[in-house]
This record gives sequence, structure tokens and C-alpha cells, in this order.
Amino acid sequence: MRSILGTAIFIFILCGPSFAEEIVQVDNQYVQEYKGRLGAWTEVKSQAQLNSLVGKFGTTIQEVREMNGSQLAFGSFLFMPFSDKYLQELEAQGVKRDSVVSRKNDFIWPISRVDNISSAFGMRHGRLHTGTDMPAVRGTPIIAVMDGRVVATGNDAGLGKNILLEHRDNFFTRYAHCYRWLVKTGDYVKKGQIIGLVGSTGRSTGCHLHFEIRYNDIPLNPLDFLPYKQNLSQPHMIRNWK
Repeated sequence: MRSILGTAIFIFILCGPSFAEEIVQVDNQYVQEYKGRLGAWTEVKSQAQLNSLVGKFGTTIQEVREMNGSQLAFGSFLFMPFSDKYLQELEAQGVKRDSVVSRKNDFIWPISRVDNISSAFGMRHGRLHTGTDMPAVRGTPIIAVMDGRVVATGNDAGLGKNILLEHRDNFFTRYAHCYRWLVKTGDYVKKGQIIGLVGSTGRSTGCHLHFEIRYNDIPLNPLDFLPYKQNLSQPHMIRNWK
């Protein structure tokens, strides 16, 4: 039943209204976006380090508070906004966000570089594995696959630190086993915006992203919806219609 529904939804997307292609800016480890500002999520451990970063990025303590809340928690990740001057200096060095071509109606990959799938969507050990596992180095940026709203960030024994996003037309995506989540419940995020970092929290045998796409609460095969990747190493049961 789930397979039939997933195929029907996929066909509906393909046959739905056509959207022109657009260039989507994708956050990387150097330049990231949060609340409409460009900057970088940085683990800040002390006031002295914060003062140094403020000087380096050409921002102010007040701007940092506006982005992160008035009570700054040292030892956590803070979003450090970049000044226009610092962004110009980075661009002169060739440092900028990545970009992908996508349609507004389409998902993009939650990790910029995916070479293989370590565990597919489908039956595993006698139960449904509700997502697709993508190995990646600890700390790799996890990005929103489509515009949406952060429904929840949680931490449980199985999925570890995980993020749930709500998208258009009752679609939801989940990103699990994170090292850190960088967004808060209620945040609105853009396609391509960083939301967390890859880790191995919860029941996990190594650093990877467990990624789910759901329609209402029905899990679907993510590779029926993500852009086709040539030469992707994947278990034989995976299919990709695109």
C-alpha cells in the first residue's frame, strides 16, 4: 500500500504544474544563512573568543544577540553574522555558498556530496526502515531539502538528535543522528539552508544522516523524490525514478 501511494504521489508531482528552474544557494562550511543573514555557525566557548570573532567578522555583540537571543550560552553554537565588508573579502578569495539548479516544486539533497547509501528505505531486520542512510564525516552540514518550518527538534534513544520540518502539501522531512541541530522549533527555513550537523547520536554504528520523507505520517522512499545521482553506490533494492 505504501509503495502504491508513494508511486502515486511521485506521478502527481511529475504531472503537476511545471515550474521554471531556479538557482538555489546552498550553505556550506564557510558561508551559511540564518534568519535572512549570512554568516557562520561557530562553537563559541568564551567571551574572549566571542570578542575575537566579532572583530574578525565585522559585526557587533548586539547583532550576535539579535540572531541568537539576549542570553548567549558559551560552549554552544552561535550564529555569527558577517558584515558586508567581510563577505566582500570572502568573495574576492572565491569563498561563497554553493549553488544547485532546481525547480521550486522539487527537493534537493540534504547533504551536498553523497557518494553512497549505506542502508536503503524498506524492510530491514524484519521491520520497515523508514528512511535512507547517507554516510558523511562528523560535522558535515545538513541542509533543508525544501522551504519549510521547523516543527520539532528532539533527542531520543533511537534517532538521537533529530529535526522535523514541515513543507508544502503535507510533506514532512526528518533528519536524524545529528551531532548538533542549529535551528529552533518555529523557525522558517529556506531550501539549501543549513539546519544541523551530521553525527552519530542515538542508535547508530557510525556517522551518517538518516533522512526521511513523509506524506502526512506515511514514510516514502526518499530516492523516489530526490534528484537522480549518477554512479551512486546503493543497495540493490533502491530505485530512483528520475
